[in-house]
Amino acid sequence: MANVGDFEMETFDVIVVGLGAMGSATAYTLAKRGARVLGIDANLPHSKLGSSHGPTRATRESYFESPEYVPLARRSNDLWRKLEAESNARLLDIKGALYFAPQNHPLLNGVCLAADQHGLAVEKIDTEEAEQRYPGFSVPDGWQILREPGAGLLQAEACLDAFRDLARRHGAQLRFQSAATRWRQEGGGVVVTVNGEEISAGRLVLTLGPWACDAFASLGLPLKPRRIPVVYFDTKQPKNYDPNDFSVYFWAAPEGFFAGKPHFDNLGTMLLRHDAGDAASPDTIQRVVTDKDRGEVSDFAAKYIPGLNDGIRSAHVCMYTMTPDNHFIVDQHPNMPDVTIATGFSGHGFKFAPIIGQMLADLALNGHTSLPVGFLSIDRFASKQAGAA
Repeated sequence: MANVGDFEMETFDVIVVGLGAMGSATAYTLAKRGARVLGIDANLPHSKLGSSHGPTRATRESYFESPEYVPLARRSNDLWRKLEAESNARLLDIKGALYFAPQNHPLLNGVCLAADQHGLAVEKIDTEEAEQRYPGFSVPDGWQILREPGAGLLQAEACLDAFRDLARRHGAQLRFQSAATRWRQEGGGVVVTVNGEEISAGRLVLTLGPWACDAFASLGLPLKPRRIPVVYFDTKQPKNYDPNDFSVYFWAAPEGFFAGKPHFDNLGTMLLRHDAGDAASPDTIQRVVTDKDRGEVSDFAAKYIPGLNDGIRSAHVCMYTMTPDNHFIVDQHPNMPDVTIATGFSGHGFKFAPIIGQMLADLALNGHTSLPVGFLSIDRFASKQAGAA
C-alpha cells in the first residue's frame, strides 16, 4: 500500500487495463514472471462489445501481410501449445489454410514471399484439382489456389479463459466491470483511477481494443475502428466444408477480400468481408446485423461458395481497430516512460496474443524486448503531446 496523506492506496507492480486477448495474455505472462499484477476491464468476461469475442480465431504462418510476422506467428503457435499443456484445455487445431485469388494477385504473392523467406511449405493447386478436392468452392478459370498446412483455428473463449485462470493461479488480481477513467505519471510510477478509486503501480500496460482510438487521441495515432459483420450459414453439404480438410480460407475477389471457416454443427459456416466495413465507435456502433450486411456476404457466397445455400443461421458484429498500414502498434508510450501500449491489431491480432503478452511484459518490466518488434513501433505515427489521459 502507498500512503497518500492518511489514505493507503492499493499498489501493484503492474496494472493492465483491458482484458481482451492481449491484456489477458499480458496479465498471465507478468504474473508467471512473479510480478504483482492487477488486471482491470470495464466489461464482463466474454463481453461482445470489443474485439475478442466469438467462438474461434484463425492462426497462420505464411503471413501475406508481411514476412516480418512469420517468426512471431511461429513462436505464438509454440506458446499456444504450452498454454494448452498448462491449462489442460484444447485450444489450437491445425488443418491448414486455403487462399483463392487470380494469378499473381498480391495475396498469393505475399503468401509465397513469406513462405520462401522462412522455409515454409505451401502447396499450389490449379482450378481443376481444386474442384475435385474442395467441391464446395466455385473457383473461376485462371485463378490460383494455395494451401498452407501450418494454419489452424483457436478456440477463442477457451483461450481467454486459460489466460485468465492461469493469471489468477499465478497470483494476479483480475477485476471486471472496473472502468479506468484516468492515468497519470506520479512519483516514479503511475496512478490509475478505477471506478473512482486511485490505485498505484510501477508500470501500466494499456490494451484498450477499439477504445484506444479515443484514449490515445492526444498522440495523433491514426486509429480507425471498423465495423465487421460476421455471418454464419447453414449448408446442405457440410462434408464440403469439413473442419478436417481446412481451418480457414481467404478469397481475394473483385467483390472484395473475404475470409471464412469450415462448417461446425453447433455454429454453421462462417463468412465475413475482411477488407472493408463502416467506420464505427465502440460506444455508438450499430451492433445489429442489417439486411444490407447479410446481402453483401450472401451475394459473395452465392457466386463463389454456392454450398452455403441453406439460409443464414446467425450473425453478429465484431470490431477491428485499423492502422493505415494494417500493422500493429506495440511500444512504450512516447510521453510516459512507465506506460506501455498495444493497439491497432487491424483484424489479425488474436493469434499473436501469447507473443504480444511476452513483448508487453518485457517492455513493462525491463523497458525493452529482444523480440523483433521494430516494425511495430509507435514512431511510425505518434506525435508527442499531452502526457496524461
